[in-house]
Amino acid sequence: MFSGIVHAFCQVHSLTTENNPVRLVIELGELVTHLEAGQSVAINGVCLTAVAIENSTVSFEVVDQTLRTTNLGELTTADWINVERSLKLGDEIGGHLLSGHIAGLALVNSVTSQNEQTRLEVQIPINWRRFLFPKGFIALNGVSLTLAEYSRQTGLGLVYLIPETLRRTNLGLARVGTSLNLEIDSQTQTIISTVENYLQNSGVSNLPINNEVDS
Repeated sequence: MFSGIVHAFCQVHSLTTENNPVRLVIELGELVTHLEAGQSVAINGVCLTAVAIENSTVSFEVVDQTLRTTNLGELTTADWINVERSLKLGDEIGGHLLSGHIAGLALVNSVTSQNEQTRLEVQIPINWRRFLFPKGFIALNGVSLTLAEYSRQTGLGLVYLIPETLRRTNLGLARVGTSLNLEIDSQTQTIISTVENYLQNSGVSNLPINNEVDS
């Protein structure tokens, strides 16, 4: 499990794409301390397993499914990525609980600066729109955020980024068209899916439970 608080802003050291799975090597610096092979690390919000450690570089293996459904498939050498070590018992949960299981890709629709903060508007994939709502949790590239505004009809969601987030994560590099890994709140997804299944099994099919309601 993760908390959505990025520990480090690191660069891709190398990519070996000839192999299957792909070998992704990242320079973790001091974050490698006490990390052992077999432990989980979130890379741009994606839960990966460390398979080899050499000095301060850590190797991960990324399978085709992950490459297709996350922005890890777009990475190149020297790209900047968000890194979070997995939670340990007693750690502070500064954001919200994340599993590192990505729902899909949210595309950046607009980026605007406003005083000391940045407005980031993203397009949510249609299959996941019903699980989000204003003031609800969302994770983009592994960063825990709150949806300030959201429309289920258009799928557009707005988050505000403070200067600290812009400095410490790769959301500060986001531009229009950038693909961001999206993780939704698992508890919200479970509740909504359970209610939907109950209504459908009860023969109630005319309620606006999918994308018809604009929040």
